[in-house]
Amino acid sequence: MRTRGWKMCGGMVLMALCVPVVQAAPACGDPVAVGQAFLKASADDFLATSPSVLTPGFAQLLAAERECQRVEEGICRFDSDPWLDGQDGEIDAPPVFTATPSTQATRVTVEARYRVWKAARLTRLTLARADDGCWRVDDMITNSGQSQRALLSAPM
Repeated sequence: MRTRGWKMCGGMVLMALCVPVVQAAPACGDPVAVGQAFLKASADDFLATSPSVLTPGFAQLLAAERECQRVEEGICRFDSDPWLDGQDGEIDAPPVFTATPSTQATRVTVEARYRVWKAARLTRLTLARADDGCWRVDDMITNSGQSQRALLSAPM
């Protein structure tokens, strides 16, 4: 009886090993998914965006702005919500994201089209490919054309 049980178990293990395993590409490998994750991570509090969706340089700029606002107890460089391109409003419906490859294999632009108070908005995200193969947000260009990286890099 014992031998038969092991043969049955061995056959099941062998069968499990023969089943092809399909691994889904990580969400960080899809620029559109990264753009969507960035919106989700930054919509409520842009400065509190998780560094996991940002390049290290962009994450440092956001952290420096958070610290400046803490020390100054108010506004430093940011005075509006970059997604709204203003201080008031809300996104009326889920944005539509599209990716446009760059001439550089390590960069891509993701466009987000949406409406705020029924007015069309276009926000562009510049993504950079990290060493681990993941795309991360390196800049955000608002509907009015303001680069958040340039804004955060400007001297006070």
